[in-house]
Amino acid sequence: MDKLPGLLQLPDELLDSVISQLATPSDTAHFGLTCKHAHTLVGASLVWRRHCLTQWQHWAPRYELPVKLAQPPLHTDWRQLYVERVNTDRTAAGLFESLLLSQQNRVQRMQEIAVKGYDVQDLLLRLKNETPDEAEDVLARRWHAEATLGIIHRTRAVDIWWRLHLGEDITLEEALSANDIFVLGVDRAEIFEDVKIELDRHAQRVRETAADFDQLSTRQRAVNIAEYLIAGGLVGNPDPATYHALRNNFISLALFDEPHTSLPLQSVAIYCAIARRLGVDARPSNVPGHVLAVVEAPPGQNLDGEPDTASDRQQRMHMDPWRQSNEVTPDELSLRLIQAGVPPHRHNDYIGGADTLEMVLRTSRNILRSVESARLGSPSQLDVEAAQYSALWSMVILGDGSPALATPRRLQCLQFLIVGLQKHYPEDSVLVMEKVLPLLENLPEHDLVSEFAEHMREDDAREKIEKPRGDNDSRVQYRIGHYFQHKRYQYRGFIVGWDPNCVAGPGWIERMGVDDLLGGRGQPFYNIVGDDRSSRYVAEENIQLLEDPPSQEILRLAGRFFKRWDENEKRFRSNIRDEYPDD
Repeated sequence: MDKLPGLLQLPDELLDSVISQLATPSDTAHFGLTCKHAHTLVGASLVWRRHCLTQWQHWAPRYELPVKLAQPPLHTDWRQLYVERVNTDRTAAGLFESLLLSQQNRVQRMQEIAVKGYDVQDLLLRLKNETPDEAEDVLARRWHAEATLGIIHRTRAVDIWWRLHLGEDITLEEALSANDIFVLGVDRAEIFEDVKIELDRHAQRVRETAADFDQLSTRQRAVNIAEYLIAGGLVGNPDPATYHALRNNFISLALFDEPHTSLPLQSVAIYCAIARRLGVDARPSNVPGHVLAVVEAPPGQNLDGEPDTASDRQQRMHMDPWRQSNEVTPDELSLRLIQAGVPPHRHNDYIGGADTLEMVLRTSRNILRSVESARLGSPSQLDVEAAQYSALWSMVILGDGSPALATPRRLQCLQFLIVGLQKHYPEDSVLVMEKVLPLLENLPEHDLVSEFAEHMREDDAREKIEKPRGDNDSRVQYRIGHYFQHKRYQYRGFIVGWDPNCVAGPGWIERMGVDDLLGGRGQPFYNIVGDDRSSRYVAEENIQLLEDPPSQEILRLAGRFFKRWDENEKRFRSNIRDEYPDD
């Protein structure tokens, strides 16, 4: 019998220490292949616990990772857990490579990856953030990883609104953060957790402002919270000109980004969330024009901490943390309601606490107003399309606080949601089937939406019809991937399709004045994507090629269609060659 190598003659305890120092999972696995004894030791080693925790930051709830970490290490088969996660990554990576190669079934493959949720989030983040610039298909990899992450985030957000629709107890900050993840989730994947942790942190700091904070009356605590938020610049907005800025609608931006500006609703949501953590019953009140916080005295006490008696008239108070740290007096509240057009006999309808559903719908209406302002000349650094899409989703899911109005409200938004889906988020078709169709039962729109989703699925599964350049297309001057500026309107974009002549309908041709162009409808026309994400149809005479490198935003958008920017040819390398083989 061959003598064991010197290393393997060491006691198992020392060998396990050696194994624990192996830097990578690959090193660990290779060491286990040296002999049966090494294989046995490696299989039982706790090094796999370290590999699991360093390789993956995101774990689905079903793994119960906090429970596993609290248990004695040997209670968990960490190697088996590692193998399971590796196999999931391998399957998802295979699907990802396939979707890059062909447009056929591309959306389906993205959906198959996204349905794995947290299990593939680390893989997708690596593809998005760590694909090297020199990779042949760098733009395609980054865009499709980002888009697939978007499916995961939006699914989670819509699920929160769905649970709220079903009557589950969802905190206001969580329901509002669902809007944020539509717009910011790609760069802030942990918005829900981050918002919770930040609110916990501020609540603790408020508690530390007074040694006897927990002994203070409800009124004193309510004022202390407002004083803390205002002193820290965490609420309000000092610039009236930016009141309707899109960013002011998102609670995570109010918490994390300086300046910490927000609309009154978001300021009140922050106030109420911190108050709740400090034992103060505070809820938003749906005052027209300007949301306030209504603070209720605890059972058996008045607001000043004294025993409740029948003579106590005021068991609630109102706060306006967006404007002031002191209490809004009853007279001031009445005046505000009158100025908002509320007659005195209806004041009681607005001075009580509103439910979360009403606040989410109000936020969505505010977002749509801010989106309109952004499009009319108040540009935003945020993704306007994603913001509008988030508002439409919440309004379709939640409908209205009144059951009698819920269906009409949904139907008002449904068409706009479908347009956004078709233009920018075709990968969300499964989400529509799962969450929108059940809300349309017994309505004519049910079959229409079902047919639309099925059409999208069939279109994705269909092999693309090749459009080679024939003799008749020789006058089509520009190619797929050319980067240009519109000669008249000055916006920039890139070409994703072409026709040898205008094939739009007669109404569009007349409306756009095509026949007044120098080349008329007989000149080549190009399908383009603009730097504002819009899809347009542009006459050849209006295209002026650019040679300067595209902006980062253009490069990001281009990944949906292209592999990379070719600096030598001054155009993008096509990733839709199955449709335009000669371009």
